[in-house]
Amino acid sequence: MANDKIKFRNALLSDSKQLSKIESNIFPLDKVNTNFQNEISKETKKVFICTYENIIKPKKNLISFIKLDKFKPKQEFNTEEIIIGYIKIWKVLEESHIEQIGVIEKFRGQGIGEKLLVLSLRYCWENSIKKILLECRKSNSSAIKLYKKYLFNIVSVRKNYYPLNNSREDAICFESVDISTDDYYKKFLEN
Repeated sequence: MANDKIKFRNALLSDSKQLSKIESNIFPLDKVNTNFQNEISKETKKVFICTYENIIKPKKNLISFIKLDKFKPKQEFNTEEIIIGYIKIWKVLEESHIEQIGVIEKFRGQGIGEKLLVLSLRYCWENSIKKILLECRKSNSSAIKLYKKYLFNIVSVRKNYYPLNNSREDAICFESVDISTDDYYKKFLEN
């Protein structure tokens, strides 16, 4: 995928419908149904998204098949911005909780989840938040590795927290080190 087609930004109310669609795609086992319009509107919530610029080819019509002299109109393409990932944060006093972070399967393994995490860490640092809490599935080894890279420590395990087909899966609970320090910013967030 071309990197110039991938962008990161704050979620807008107009993104709500698309976010709801990809939420069920990213978290099919969790059966969550977030009201993103409500979440984006809350002062204590923050949603960052990653979008991909998709090129839409024009549909052919009868006129395009008719040749008038040797004049052939220039074919025009439209683009649409599709959401391919997001992170949702809940701010509570000097702490934040990452409620959801995910990327649609086709775009995984390209560093998008990490960039979304860094965006949220910067946002928290800029808002004097000291600690971030989150949890993830015990089986999500790539997420666990990512959180450890940014100095999140495992603080507990919630037994049978997530639905998993006909059973349940444990959640690994993480807490960050104090991210409000200049050292943390210089090491992880400066670039």
